[in-house]
Amino acid sequence: MLRQLTIRQRILVTFLAIVLTGSILQLLVAGWQIQLATLEFYQHHLETNALLVASGLSEPLEYALEGKDDGSLQRILTVQQSQLGHDFLLVDRNYRLIASTNTVGYPVQNTVPRTPEIMQAESGQIGADVRLNPQNVLTLFVAAPVLYESHPLGFLVLSAPMQPVYDDVARRWLGLAGAALPVLGLVIVASLWISGTISRPVTNLRNSALKMAGGALDTRIEVHSSDEIGQLAQTLNYMAGQIDGLIKAQRSFVSYAAHELRTPLTTLKLRADILADERVPQQEKAVSIREIRQEVDHMAELVSSLLTLTRIDEGRHKRSGTVTDTVAAFHDIARHWRIEAVKSGLQFETSIAPNLPEIPLSTNDLRLILDNLLGNAVKYTPEGSIQFQVEANPDHVLIRVRDTGIGFTPEQAKHLFERFYRSETSHTRFPGNGLGLSIVQAILMQYKGCVQGHSEGINKGATFEVTLPLKKTARERQGQQ
Repeated sequence: MLRQLTIRQRILVTFLAIVLTGSILQLLVAGWQIQLATLEFYQHHLETNALLVASGLSEPLEYALEGKDDGSLQRILTVQQSQLGHDFLLVDRNYRLIASTNTVGYPVQNTVPRTPEIMQAESGQIGADVRLNPQNVLTLFVAAPVLYESHPLGFLVLSAPMQPVYDDVARRWLGLAGAALPVLGLVIVASLWISGTISRPVTNLRNSALKMAGGALDTRIEVHSSDEIGQLAQTLNYMAGQIDGLIKAQRSFVSYAAHELRTPLTTLKLRADILADERVPQQEKAVSIREIRQEVDHMAELVSSLLTLTRIDEGRHKRSGTVTDTVAAFHDIARHWRIEAVKSGLQFETSIAPNLPEIPLSTNDLRLILDNLLGNAVKYTPEGSIQFQVEANPDHVLIRVRDTGIGFTPEQAKHLFERFYRSETSHTRFPGNGLGLSIVQAILMQYKGCVQGHSEGINKGATFEVTLPLKKTARERQGQQ
């Protein structure tokens, strides 16, 4: 049933149920206490009247028992009945009727039955009992002993119907319920307000989420509080920004990839047309075949880079492995790129620290990182030298690749690690796809490493520094604890 209601309706129903239940329980408890207090007050009032009247009957009753009754007892009871509005009955210790008013609730006999209130009065206490009188009217009977020099001479029984006090109790119940109605009204108004303050932000969140789902990712939710709903709104805004950036990056990625593939495909088509033309000399065809191979290599490199980035983005790039023979691994990579640098007429200087610790990095990832950095250094250095340095620190290994190449400006430095980014200088003079540094950064982020690029300006060379954190040994971890 509750699942079919809205959040506001659930809050309203729950809040009202709790408050109404508590209010009704408090009303019942208060009403019951008022009822008991009213009945006790009524009984106490009759007991007081019975004691006052009985205290004035001791001497007249003594005379009556001595046979000197002149009718004074009957007159006294009649006067008390007219003043107090109660019926009275006077009996001696043997329950013989001495005097009574006309409407008393006892059968008119010479003796009266030994009723519960009289039995209690025999012990010197005030007796009381509620029962039906002979006329079937619910009546309160109160009996008080008539004492003469501390000796009981008889008993005075006062009787009064219970209906007036019940009517008074009913009026008190109605008054209590009437006083509770405004409180319940305020509770309902407060419940509507509270449920509205809670459900209204949720409704805004829902509407904004639907707009985002419809493609309006620039939609942002206004945050007016710092509670859970405000935090949820901030989270949705952050999520929308991340998704919007991801979609834009994907669109840019597809656009750049299509652009990078269009040029070699166009070149391949043109070269294929040349090869198909029988009038083209063999020497020119040989040149076309060489250019086709170059374009195929370029496309293969592009596709390989795209696949690497895709695996990293999807979390499928494995991070297992450790470079154990670290010095040998760095020398092996340096040896390969020294040959490439010499082919390009460049000097290649190597400075690799001895006794390097193990690196928590797979050999393939290490080679992929350094191939991109050293490959860029060779590619973008028309003349001069390249320096390859590796040094060990207590908590990381620092790799530095410095060249005397074309360099870059501070503005270009902000975009170095963006996918497909290539400066105007490098785009026109050097082949490439602009993914190498993006791959380096993405791989290092998986190992909690980082890469930074520095340059003093155009044609002033560039320096790239890679920081690889080291695994802490058990002894080091124990020492920190």
